[in-house]
Amino acid sequence: MKNKHKGEIWLAHIEGVTGKDAADALKGTQFYCDRSALPELSEKEIYFADLVGMTCVDENGGEFATVQSTHNFGAGDLLEVTPINGGQSFFISYTDDTILEVSDKITVRMPGIV
Repeated sequence: MKNKHKGEIWLAHIEGVTGKDAADALKGTQFYCDRSALPELSEKEIYFADLVGMTCVDENGGEFATVQSTHNFGAGDLLEVTPINGGQSFFISYTDDTILEVSDKITVRMPGIV
């Protein structure tokens, strides 16, 4: 498989897939690659897979959850987190308004209803 990064889109050439019908048949298929094949990131970038397992803290530094997984159901990126003190997991929207900083922990601005 050869690939090329074009902005936010990856173009892939897969051996044996020679036409649109063959490509359409692969819609929804998950592809994986070795991490070494991924491009290097700048200091301010992170792969979403690296967020899994990180601790979420509020604006005061209080730990409140751990990232279980990341999702995008079509309306934007989400972190699925589990409260540190137990309870049902919930989603945090991964936007500039909610995710303030990502370092060794994820600093989150929580909505007023939480």
